[in-house]
Amino acid sequence: METADVVIIGAGVIGLSIAYHLAVSDSSLKIIVVEREKFPGMGSTAQCMGNISHQFPIRINIEMTRISLPYFKRFNAEMRYPIYLRQRGGLSLTARPERLAELKKTMSLLNKLDIPAELLSPSEIKKRHPFIHAGNLAGGIFCVLDSYADPHGVIQGYFKQARKREVEVSTSEAVLAIQNARGRVESVQTEKRRIAAGIVINAAGSRFAEVAAMAGVNLPAGLYRSQVYVCEPVPAIAPGIPMIVDIDTGFFIHAEKSGTLISGGTDLDNYPGWDTAVNRSLLDDFIEAAVHRVPPMQATGLMRVYVGTRCLTPDYHGILGEVETIKGFYCAGGFNNHGFMHAPAIGLITAQLIWKGYTSLVNISPLSPNRFI
Repeated sequence: METADVVIIGAGVIGLSIAYHLAVSDSSLKIIVVEREKFPGMGSTAQCMGNISHQFPIRINIEMTRISLPYFKRFNAEMRYPIYLRQRGGLSLTARPERLAELKKTMSLLNKLDIPAELLSPSEIKKRHPFIHAGNLAGGIFCVLDSYADPHGVIQGYFKQARKREVEVSTSEAVLAIQNARGRVESVQTEKRRIAAGIVINAAGSRFAEVAAMAGVNLPAGLYRSQVYVCEPVPAIAPGIPMIVDIDTGFFIHAEKSGTLISGGTDLDNYPGWDTAVNRSLLDDFIEAAVHRVPPMQATGLMRVYVGTRCLTPDYHGILGEVETIKGFYCAGGFNNHGFMHAPAIGLITAQLIWKGYTSLVNISPLSPNRFI
C-alpha cells in the first residue's frame, strides 16, 4: 500500500487548484492527484466557457468571484502560463419587469460589496450595443469587472506549477472505492493501487456525487448537460463585446478575439444525464432566442456544436468543506456553471481548511456538505 498525506480525486481546474494551493501552503505534504481521464482537465473543465462573473443574487458567490479575480489577473506572471484574460464586462438583460426588479437587487448587493455595477435603460443598451434588439427590454445591468479566460491555460498553469512543487498527478487512474473506519477516511482504492491517506478530497467534477457515494455520503448533485454553439463572425458584432446574457431565455453570447461567436444557454436545467451527443432538436429554440435578441445572428453560420456537463444542487450552491460524519473527507464540487471562475477561491479555501482548520477568507457555511446530511 502506498501512503500520502492528501489524495485529491479529479485533475480538473478545481482539483489542480486545490493541489497547487496546498503545496504552496505546506511544502512537506505528499499530495497525489488521481484522474480517470487520459489528461488533466478533460472532464467538465474541457467544455466550460471560461466566464468570470460577479452577477449573482447571493453574497457568497460574489465573494468567491471577488477572491478569484485577482488571481486570474496575475495568473500569467505567477503561474507562467498565458490564460488570455479579457475584462470586457458582463451585461444581463430582461424584458420582464419582475426580473428587472431582481437585477436591481443584485446591483444593490454588488455596489454594497464595492463591485461596480450600473442599471441600463433599453435606450442606453441600444446606444452601446446597436446589434441588440432592445425594443421589448425592461432594462439590464452591466458590471465592468466581469471577464473570461482560457480554461486550458488555467489547467496547464496549475498543473505545471503543482508538478514543480512535487505534486504527483496520475492520469488514466479511476477511483474504485474509498475506505473509512471509525468515522475517519483511511484510503483510496484505484484501478492500479491502494493509497492510504488521512485526507481525501472529492473534486471529481461531473462524477462528484458518484465519488461521494463511494465514501458512503449521499450528496444531491445531479449532472446536467447543455449545448454550446460556435458560430462564424458577423461584421455587425464586434469582437470586443461583453458577455451578454438574456436571463429570460438563458441565451448568452460572447466573441473570441477572432470574432468567432460562442453562444448557447437555451437548454439549461432541461436535460439531465451523461449523454454528450449533440441533440439537434434543441437547435430551433436556440436560433429563435438568438435571432430575437441579437438579429445579426441571422447572418452567421454554425461552425460546430458541443455538449458540456455540470453538477447542480437543489439550492444551486456548491458543496465545499469537510463531511462531519467522516473526518478527513472533504468535498469541492456541485458548483453549477461557476466552478471554473471560483477555482482559485476554492483552492485557497480548501488549503486553509486543511492547513489551519478554518478559513479566514469568507463564511463558507452556505456551502457546507453537512446541509444535505
